[in-house]
Amino acid sequence: MADEQDAVAEVSSLNKQVTKLYQAGKFNEAAPIAQKSLELSEKALGPDYPATAQALNNLAALYGSLGDYAKAEPLYQRALKIREKALGPNHPDTATSLNNLAALYGSLGDYAKAKPLFQRALKIREKALGPNHPDTATSLNNLGELYRSLGDYAKAEPLFQRALNTKEKALGPDHPDTLTFLNNLGELYRSLGDYAKAELLFQRVLKIREKALGPNHSGIAMTLSSLALLYGSMGDYAKAEPLFQRALKINEQALGLDHPDTATAINNLAALYGYMGDYAKAEPLFQRAFKVHEKALGPDHPGTGIILNSLALLYYSLGDYAKAEPLFQRALKINEKALGPDHPDTGNILDNLGFLKIDLGDKKDAILLATRARGVEEKYLSNILSFTSEQRRLTFQKTTEPYTLFATLGSAAELAQTVLRQKGVVLDSLLEDHLVAEASADPRQRETITQLRSAKQRLMQLVLEVPKDLSEAAQKLRTVEKEKLSTEVERLEAGLARQVAGLGKARRALSITVPQVQSLLPKQGVLIELLRYHHYLGKGKLENRYGAVVIPASGEPKWIPLGAAAELEKDIKLYQKSVRGEADEPTLRYVLKALEERVWAPIEKALLADITTVIVSPDGELSFVSFATLLTPDDRFLGEKYSIRYVASGRDLLRESKPSGNSMTVVFANPDFDSSQATTTQAIASSSAVALRRSIEMRDLASIRLPALPGTAKEAAALEKRTGKAVKVFLGSKATEAELNQVSSPRVLHLATHGFFLPEIELGKQTNLLQEPSEVPKTKLENPMHRSGLALAGAQRTLNAWSRGEVPPMENDGIVTAEEVGGLKLNGTWLVVLSACETGSGEARAGEGVMGLRRGFIQAGGQNLLMTLWPIYDQMAVKILSDFYEIAERTHKAPEALAEVQRTWLVKLRKSSLPAAVGLAGPFIMSSQGKPDQARASRSNS
Repeated sequence: MADEQDAVAEVSSLNKQVTKLYQAGKFNEAAPIAQKSLELSEKALGPDYPATAQALNNLAALYGSLGDYAKAEPLYQRALKIREKALGPNHPDTATSLNNLAALYGSLGDYAKAKPLFQRALKIREKALGPNHPDTATSLNNLGELYRSLGDYAKAEPLFQRALNTKEKALGPDHPDTLTFLNNLGELYRSLGDYAKAELLFQRVLKIREKALGPNHSGIAMTLSSLALLYGSMGDYAKAEPLFQRALKINEQALGLDHPDTATAINNLAALYGYMGDYAKAEPLFQRAFKVHEKALGPDHPGTGIILNSLALLYYSLGDYAKAEPLFQRALKINEKALGPDHPDTGNILDNLGFLKIDLGDKKDAILLATRARGVEEKYLSNILSFTSEQRRLTFQKTTEPYTLFATLGSAAELAQTVLRQKGVVLDSLLEDHLVAEASADPRQRETITQLRSAKQRLMQLVLEVPKDLSEAAQKLRTVEKEKLSTEVERLEAGLARQVAGLGKARRALSITVPQVQSLLPKQGVLIELLRYHHYLGKGKLENRYGAVVIPASGEPKWIPLGAAAELEKDIKLYQKSVRGEADEPTLRYVLKALEERVWAPIEKALLADITTVIVSPDGELSFVSFATLLTPDDRFLGEKYSIRYVASGRDLLRESKPSGNSMTVVFANPDFDSSQATTTQAIASSSAVALRRSIEMRDLASIRLPALPGTAKEAAALEKRTGKAVKVFLGSKATEAELNQVSSPRVLHLATHGFFLPEIELGKQTNLLQEPSEVPKTKLENPMHRSGLALAGAQRTLNAWSRGEVPPMENDGIVTAEEVGGLKLNGTWLVVLSACETGSGEARAGEGVMGLRRGFIQAGGQNLLMTLWPIYDQMAVKILSDFYEIAERTHKAPEALAEVQRTWLVKLRKSSLPAAVGLAGPFIMSSQGKPDQARASRSNS
């Protein structure tokens, strides 16, 4: 008995030495001690004793860390068998063996074997140890990492979050395990394209690890590589290179030259040199990495596939296609087997092969590869949209290139389907989330929408306002509150997304087909999907270009290339200046004809002769062109030839829009921007002498002036007379933001006021000479949904306060930002009229529309949105809108009504001059959602 106790004590002592050396990263020193512990335990205690299982586990862990997985596997298997027999299948130590064996299979890339073992270990730990135990957190993290490796980020993120929260509570924020979890979460954010969050996590982990472990520990190398990969993704190669070099040096010293992690570090550095064009440095590193990795993990490991893909890219960049193609094919085969045909890395290799086939002139194979790649991308995108916030969705969308291959190949049918599914898909998914929540019978889902609106408003207030308490402590508290609110907004948006995914539905957008959209087009109509995309020039070079997918009511779609974006956008910039009266008439005439020739003429050649209705889905800077104003070769406006309407995406024609049943027309007009009676009276008096332009100067906050708009009161009176009792009018001091927030799905919402789109301004800039500038915390207003908006009562007071570095309470400050507009209750509203200047302005994002008021109102649920692309004049706006309402109410077809009125006024005003016609009648455009005939149904139900 004494001998057994002595043996147990000695084994325990040896195991402690092994653990200490393991934690220090001294695996080679620890291995012989672990071997001695195992031999002693087997001899003194027997092969089936629990202590023997521990010794087996320790030795296996060391072999695993040294990359010798062939030696580690049988040791882990034997330890598991001992524990299951001696302790039972549901003992926590059994769970540890299951977890370790699963982790080994994960390292080997055998995820099919790893997954059930991780799941079993988690189940045991939750039952035996509880949900808040550190070991339970480890199981959660490991299962999350498995899902991340498989590209299933929707399943990975909640596991990571839960694991991190549990570990932080149990062991503290700086514990080595907590840091590992943080690093894994950072890798997830990097995969999602959320580089800012990933960088913060990686830097935090690196700082703590360097302090705790020293600069040369193998655990440091992992974080260095993560941070370097992030900088590589961001294109900051100067920051990435020294980090990759340092990680490689640590791995070589700590793990040896033939360790798989060393091979990965070599591959990372080689890939960086490839991106930098230093192929002479890259090639030998790739060859070395491949040799080490294949020897350590075998020819079919997913890591081997990554290296083969990287080496293939190198040869591809060098123009050696004969070497590149078989490497791509082999990498593809490995990925499909190890990760599955729908993994993002599999899609990436398919894309690479597609580009290679273009260079080889093999169009048929290139289209097949591109089609497969888009299928992978759509499943991946569906996953991302099922659990992320708006900001994450937009961030991820920036990392995708869904149109490049098809557009370069001129593959119209495939491109048409991809465009209809992916263009504006983030906005579409947000609308879907809100509609599902608001239609739910569960009041908690509707409450989520209310909480989200509240959190967004408070967050915007914190961004805008300058606090009264400027102490360092108060600023820290505000920073903490901002971070908490940002997290809360993301949590609520992600929760709504999960509710949609929980219904077992794929995203509506990603199942749309071309025939579905065609079935809703008028017989003499056509949909024009404009695109700004990267065109492949060959040999790895890309160029920004525009193009158009022409989708008729029947027949095959057509692809029309429109040329380089740089040249086209020069003309658009000149167009924007000219229509605002900042150029002479010959210049205006030139640019109207130049844009018609560059954009419309190539499209028109693809149209049938009997086309009369054109539905335009704009993209990029073309979002700011009113196509009706372009001049045809016979010197007529394009709007004279076609009835033109707009959609954010052709997919919007399919959107169901149920009338609210509310027959009211709600009007906001002639707001009292400043409560000073003298100011208002003076503005009205000065405006009576000239036609008042609904525009504001936006050079900086201090210079913004909001002149009164007395003409809009006439607009309101005309609407009141036309509509009769079913109208509510808010004028002057009553035209407030608070009243607008109370509006609930009227049939028509009419807003006659100033619109604005501010430059990226710095708030908190101190103009009080008695106060030190350094005392005021500065913040930059970058979000275009915060910089775009409408002015209501009190707006001038707010702008004046902003220019002094102050921010009044936001609940009724008169500034209605596009972000706030998105929270209005306009579901079932047939028509929203923005009778204000430049309400179609914003920040164009290729593939995702205009970030500004137009996005806000679409998000709020309005079916037809009338807006303007440049400043309008009071008196003319009253006449044009009066004519519009007369036809729209008679026909119940708002887009067609605007096209008819605009056509009439363009022709009529041109008799005076071309600038008058374009400047006064040209800025109006209408963006619509829902079936073209839904307006009639809306009217009959009201």
